[in-house]
Formats: sequence, C-alpha cells, structure tokens
Amino acid sequence: MKKAKRLIAIMATLMMVFTMTACSSKTTGDAEKKETEKTEATDKVIKVGGTEISKVYYDAMQSEYEKMGYKTEFVLFDSNPVILEACNSGQVDVALGQHAKFVESFNETKGGKLAMVKPYGFYTGIGLYSEKYKKAEEFPDGSTIAIMNDPMNMDIGLRTLQKAGLIKLGEDKGTYSIVDVKENPKNLKIMDMDQAQTVRSLSDMDGALVFFTHMNNAGKDPASYIVRDDVSVNAPMGVIVKKESADKKWATDYASTLRNESVQKTITDKFPKVFTFYKDDSEVKATFK
Repeated sequence: MKKAKRLIAIMATLMMVFTMTACSSKTTGDAEKKETEKTEATDKVIKVGGTEISKVYYDAMQSEYEKMGYKTEFVLFDSNPVILEACNSGQVDVALGQHAKFVESFNETKGGKLAMVKPYGFYTGIGLYSEKYKKAEEFPDGSTIAIMNDPMNMDIGLRTLQKAGLIKLGEDKGTYSIVDVKENPKNLKIMDMDQAQTVRSLSDMDGALVFFTHMNNAGKDPASYIVRDDVSVNAPMGVIVKKESADKKWATDYASTLRNESVQKTITDKFPKVFTFYKDDSEVKATFK
C-alpha cells in the first residue's frame, strides 16, 4: 500500500512538472512568436491607407509607433471603400479610420477578409443636419434628405430619421435600406449618395445625414445636429488589417497608440466635438466577425 501511494505521489509530481514545463514552453513560444512578428514588421515599411481625414490620425499615431521601432508610409485614397479594397488585396497593410460595421458590410458584400484590431480606438457619430430648419417637425412636406448609400451607414441614417420621428421603419431584419420605410407622413424624398457628398448636399437639400468628421472637415459645427444616432458607440473606428494579421504584434502595437493621451489630444484638437475615445473594449456591445 505504501509503495502504491509513493508511486502515485511520484506520478502526480511528474505530471505537475510536465504541465508546468509545457505551460512555460507555450508562454516562451508565444513570446518568441510575438518578438519574431515584431522583428519582421520593423524590417519593412508598413503601408497605411487612408483619406485626408484619416491622415490626421496617422500623423498623430506615427511618432508613438515609430518609438516602438516601426516604419510606416501613408497612402492617400479618395474614398473608404477603395481603402478597404486596397487592404484586402494587400496593396496596403492597414486601412485606417473606417468603422467596424462598415468593415463587416464590406466582408459580406465583397468577400473581404478584414478585421478590426484591438484595442479599439474611438467612435464618432452621424447626425441629421439642416441649413434651413432647426427642428425635425419643421421639415415641410416633400422635403429632400440626403443619406449615405453604403448599407451600414444607410441603416444608421434611417434609424436616425426614425428616432427624429420623420419616418417609421418595418420589421428589424438587421440592416435597413430605403425600401424598408413603411411610413413616411411628410413624403420625404430620401436621396442616397456617397458619404462624402452628403455634407456638400446641405446647401441644396432640406437636410442630410452626415458624419461628424465630414461636418468638421467642411468647417461646420458637428454639434449642430437636429438629432444624432445612438448606435455609433458599437461601431468602433481604428486599425483594420487582414484577419490573419489582427493578433500580430505589429498590428496590436499600432492600435494601442490610440489609447495614448498625447495621440488623443492631437486628434481632439484637430476634430473638436467629433470623437469619443474608448477606455475599454467592453464599451462596445457587439461582436464583430
């Protein structure tokens, strides 16, 4: 009996040593893998695609990222869909500044394989603006309102019009489009267009759904909206890469610079009243594919 107990004790000890060794090896292996990934990334120039607006984020992030040993190059594009196409094809390593729901839509409709890197950066908003009216009830019959034409931002815009009491939408199937407007008491003419054009349409139309960023870029007050959306907190903006790279150290290091106070101050100074920065990823109440 004593020999059996002694044998069991020896086996238990060996199992513990084996487990600790395996765990230690895994931890060491993971650390070595991360270090290898970083070395590979610092040996090349990481290409970051963005618009003129996201160039501001890039400039703010660049010095902090370079302190970590990385080298970057900014590639300017004229629209967010083109940036995602470039990232998906490998023309650039990073797409900067698009929101996660927009990326989801791109993956679903274009067969993309992109992902938002954690930690998430910040979120903005979409507001209903008008240069003619101050309140939603002031819009007359037959008013024209511009809305963004990509599926995710159209959905947010329509929900915002419903929040304003201007329309009623049908059953929620996930993503609304214009055909889902079931009640339109003011006979609004909802005109869809590229997101960058909605702010330009304000002088010609009765109202428009516009990103805070585009309002600021056009020299208008982002806080002058009649009503704003209430879902953008679940549409984080930040660093986007191919899914296979989302957990690589060079990508997470880049995303982490958006939690830096000096980076946030630079962005806020350039875009006052436009962005809210996340303190923790748990603030996002959604799971992104």
